Amino acid sequence: MTCNSRPKTMLVILLSISLLATGCTAQWISVALADLPVLIQMALNIGTLVTTLQSGQQLSAADATAIQNIAAEASKDLNLLRTLYDDYEASPSAGNLQKIQGVISDINQNLPALLQAAHVGDPVLATRVTAAVNLILTTVNSFAVLIPQSQAAVSAQMTQRKAVIPHPKDLKKQWNQQVCGPSGNKSFDSALSAIVAR
Repeated sequence: MTCNSRPKTMLVILLSISLLATGCTAQWISVALADLPVLIQMALNIGTLVTTLQSGQQLSAADATAIQNIAAEASKDLNLLRTLYDDYEASPSAGNLQKIQGVISDINQNLPALLQAAHVGDPVLATRVTAAVNLILTTVNSFAVLIPQSQAAVSAQMTQRKAVIPHPKDLKKQWNQQVCGPSGNKSFDSALSAIVAR
C-alpha cells in the first residue's frame, strides 16, 4: 500500500504547485493590468504639467523639452508593457514573460537616465517630476517581483517575496500627495491642480 501512496502523494504535490502557479500568475497579471492604466495616466500628467506651466511662462524651453521627453518615454514604455501583459494573459509563454521583463528593465534604465539628464532648473518642479518617476518605477518594480520565474519555484517565491503592490486607489493617493501636494507657489499649485489623479 505504501508503493501506491507515493505516486498519489507526488500527484497531490504537483497539483498543489500547479494551483499555486496558476493563482500566482492570475494575481500578478490582474495587479499589473489594474495599475498600468493609472501609471500611464501619471506619465501623461507629467506632460500636462509642462503644458500648463508653459502657458503661464513658468518653465524654460529646455526644462519643458526634458520633462516632455520623460513623459513620452514613460508613456511609450508603459503602453508597451500593458500590451505585453495583455499578450501574456492571452497566451502565457516564456517568450512573452521575457519580453515583459525586458521592458521593465528598459524602464529602469531609461527613466532614471532621462531624469538625470534633465537638470530641471526649478527645484520644486524637479522634486515633483522626480517623485512622479520614482512612483512609476517603484510600482513597475513591484510587478517584476510578482513575475514567477518558473513553475517549480512559485511556492519558494511566495515565501521569499513580500512586495507591497499598491491598488489603483493607493497609487492615485500617493500621486496626489507626492506630486500634486501644495508647494507654496500659487501659480505652480494651480498647474498642479490640473494633474490631480481622480
